[in-house]
Amino acid sequence: MKVLKFGGSSLATSGRIRDVAKIVLKGARRDPVIVVVSAFQGVTNQLLECARLAAKANRRYETAWRKVVHRHRSVIEDLLGKRHSARLRSQVDTLLNELHEVLHGIQLLGHGPPRALDLVASFGERLSALIISAHLNRSYPARFADARQFIVTDDQFMSANVIFGKTNRMARRYFAELFRSNRPRPIPVVTGFIGSTSDGQTTTIGRNGSDYTAAILGAALGAEIIEIWTDVDGVLSADPNVVASAFVLPRITYEEAMELSYFGAKVLHPAAIAPAVARGIPLLVKNTFRPEAPGTLISCGGKNGDQLARGITSIAGLTLLTLRGLSMVGVPGNAERLFRALASRGINVILISQASSEHTICFAIRDTDAAAANAAVRQEFRLELHHRLTSLDEKSNQTIIAVVGDQMKGHPGISGKMFGALGRHNINISAIAQGASERNISCVIDTPQQSRALNIIHGAFFERRKHLALFVIGIGNIGGALLRQLHEQRPYLLSRGFQVTVIGLANSKRFVLDASGINLGRWREKLAASRRRMDPRILAREIAQLELTDAAVVDCTAADAIVQAYPDFVRANLHIITPNKRANVLPWQQYVSLMDLLRERQIYFFDEANVGAGLPVMSTIRDLIASGDVIRKVEGIFSGTLSFLFNRFDGATPFSALVQAAHQKGLTEPDPRADLSGEDVARKLLILARQTGSKMEIADIRVQSLVPKNLAVGRFSQRFFTSFGRYDSLMEARLKRAQSHSAVLRYIGTLEGGNARAGIKEFSRGHPIAATKGSDNIIAFTTKRYAHTPLVVQGPGAGADVTAMGVFSDILKLLNYLPH
Repeated sequence: MKVLKFGGSSLATSGRIRDVAKIVLKGARRDPVIVVVSAFQGVTNQLLECARLAAKANRRYETAWRKVVHRHRSVIEDLLGKRHSARLRSQVDTLLNELHEVLHGIQLLGHGPPRALDLVASFGERLSALIISAHLNRSYPARFADARQFIVTDDQFMSANVIFGKTNRMARRYFAELFRSNRPRPIPVVTGFIGSTSDGQTTTIGRNGSDYTAAILGAALGAEIIEIWTDVDGVLSADPNVVASAFVLPRITYEEAMELSYFGAKVLHPAAIAPAVARGIPLLVKNTFRPEAPGTLISCGGKNGDQLARGITSIAGLTLLTLRGLSMVGVPGNAERLFRALASRGINVILISQASSEHTICFAIRDTDAAAANAAVRQEFRLELHHRLTSLDEKSNQTIIAVVGDQMKGHPGISGKMFGALGRHNINISAIAQGASERNISCVIDTPQQSRALNIIHGAFFERRKHLALFVIGIGNIGGALLRQLHEQRPYLLSRGFQVTVIGLANSKRFVLDASGINLGRWREKLAASRRRMDPRILAREIAQLELTDAAVVDCTAADAIVQAYPDFVRANLHIITPNKRANVLPWQQYVSLMDLLRERQIYFFDEANVGAGLPVMSTIRDLIASGDVIRKVEGIFSGTLSFLFNRFDGATPFSALVQAAHQKGLTEPDPRADLSGEDVARKLLILARQTGSKMEIADIRVQSLVPKNLAVGRFSQRFFTSFGRYDSLMEARLKRAQSHSAVLRYIGTLEGGNARAGIKEFSRGHPIAATKGSDNIIAFTTKRYAHTPLVVQGPGAGADVTAMGVFSDILKLLNYLPH
């Protein structure tokens, strides 16, 4: 025999009831079945609202009652049609009229006592079971079965306790008689959620109690299996409404299911498992809307593959109370006094965390119990509180996050993985609790962090791929090249176990944000269609609201306004990847403040492309210092633009014409004066100087500018090249002087002895710096270790593709740094 239970979501419409009938009839062809049903979706709430209005003598209860009438009559007509529904409609009308009389009695009384509310609530299941049994009966013999005839409870109305001895006997007798007196054996359709006292008073066994009814019947009748049909594919690893990557667990143990249910999983009523556990009856959670899905089997212990954790769940709406004081140290009985005081007020404690010797006792309760709990504790410890020997702290708006899994027992590092993941993402933990069974590790956090915490922990335990969301600011030459590289390299990234999604783009005027990802084949159209004005601080807030687990801003601009918003991005838990040098050349105190904030928030800042485009210059100097080496001198060509210009400048072509050609090829900044002024080289020297610990400012660097003073100001336009050409003779004279010495000209940056300078310098043709080609950078590190033969880094140092590849390399570094 199988027991099949269908919840309200499975019975929301006549169409869904037809689907339920197909499932039942298919099951009945193989095995005898008993069906347990809830009220139609939302009806129980409607009934209780009717009672609430009636208790207030509000005549609107009549209108609410008529809505209930209309809904059930409509379903009858749709399922059976007018010709075949007369008998059923008469039975349903009798129940609906009885309901009306009960509501009228509540109105006259001016009060809805628990006993009356239970009676009102019972009509939902009674109407549902009556209609569904009639519908099934058209295809196969089916009978309405009122659970009040065999489920016996005490008189704790609204949450009655089942008296199992009487219930088991009466259930076996009821169904034996039903099956004996009817041939072929009919399908009983049982009212879930309700029972009755020994003297026949209607009771309910708790909201969502239809699961409980199914388990009670399954245990009493020795069912082979209890199937719980709902609106999800089974028990999931997390709430799919919060964690998009949640997946169905093929099987879990009774103990895991109980822990998950207690800590907020919505699939099962916690009490529903107990009767099944007592008889060793497995439960199968299935999806009414996808009956072909295998579902989740809940049974006794067994291996569940290599997954130690089985589910992540949460309970919100909590308050954390902490009782602490030196007077409690070494004094036995404080915990007993505390929890006795709470129990006397009927307050349920959901989580307890205690420091040694009862010095501090922390416990979580429902927000609705906070005032009563506070009063109870203050009354019990009034003397200690009066003399300030003890204090009571209250923290509201808290959520419990629980990681559950039978196989976590005896495996080190589970707690470390959970708390380490939360810590890395700057989520503060208010309290921690772990049971002796090691099956459940719980912590309390601020409720606004609930969604992020669930995603973070789920990713830490279940994700096989590392996920990274990117927002790219600046979609010019470098940004555009980066987006192309990300699009082309997607298969490579996936093969490495990296899921990189570009969730947003911005230029100087507008931005677009889409948490599901932007198609990198059509990103230009997406951005052009956006009407959202670009403001970096607003952008940071909006990205933060997405509560992403791992995300980074990629700043491909040269804009100071974006850098000024870096602290906002950091506080939004966004890592930063950038070729923009402005952050590293901020005034010293502002620079230190940013670096401190990055460390405090545990946010990565990748800036390899700040110096040398795609060359490993930044990582080289950091590695040298980290290994204990001492930087004595750094010298070389730091500007790919100036390298290109002086490598081509042999007197055959005027210098101004070379500058114009470089600009057309995209080898200069949009305004080439940024390169010619030497400011770019100065920034790079300052960046390297600060890596060595120097507090140098940009003004401390002596720079030779190649831009005449009268051309250094004003807006850049193409006329600049004509005006700049007037000074070609000066550059040509400087070149001829070098050639007379068999030397070449190069624009060099030098960092040595706490000083930095940049300018034109002559090199003999045999010198390595003279041998550079194209837009090569060459940087020589003279250190304590490399004192006689400098360590040289050389390669292309300009161009959108090269710089974008440096940024892409930083994205890969971040992915490798992020934990599994």
